[in-house]
Amino acid sequence: MTEAATTLGPPAAPVPFAFNEASLARIARLLTRYPQQQAALLPVLWVAQEQVDSDPSRPRQLTADVIKAVADALGLAPAYVWGVATFYTMYFTQPVGKHLVEVCTSVACCLVGGEELYQRLCARVGVDPAAGGTSADGVFTVRRAECLAACGYAPMLQLDNGAFHEHLTDEKLDALVDSRSEEHTSELQSRQYLVCRLLLEK
Repeated sequence: MTEAATTLGPPAAPVPFAFNEASLARIARLLTRYPQQQAALLPVLWVAQEQVDSDPSRPRQLTADVIKAVADALGLAPAYVWGVATFYTMYFTQPVGKHLVEVCTSVACCLVGGEELYQRLCARVGVDPAAGGTSADGVFTVRRAECLAACGYAPMLQLDNGAFHEHLTDEKLDALVDSRSEEHTSELQSRQYLVCRLLLEK
């Protein structure tokens, strides 16, 4: 394994990452809140990830060039930034599909069907439940989560590092998967329509 792979994360995208003006402005505001630049690392990683998410030409992943941009912005070593990013599950250090679904399989959720829901979700989207992963169409990344602090609403999952879906049943889970699948199909059809229009108008 190369040094870059062990310290900087996955290979860089074809077009090197650079913070845009909006992200730089956010970082500048963040730095005013901390006595040392290093202390702002977690929120700056979040800014970087949000910019990556907003660019459909890039993989949903903190690649080597993203890690380096964060390190340069804070005057830190890329290896240090990568070490912090890989400690937290909220940062995408592995490729992630259009939707990240994290199913709580901690004790409280498992007692009321959390593990069965995880297995059902994996079967629905075609992911190996042993390790989790991303569906063949790139729409869903499924993984287990350890206690999302919603034990009173079990079983539950978190979607896209944001919304909690609680008191889940098989029917609610299926409806959630269907709605996100239909959304993806609609987007594909829209893009195909636009391509056809452009070709016809040439």
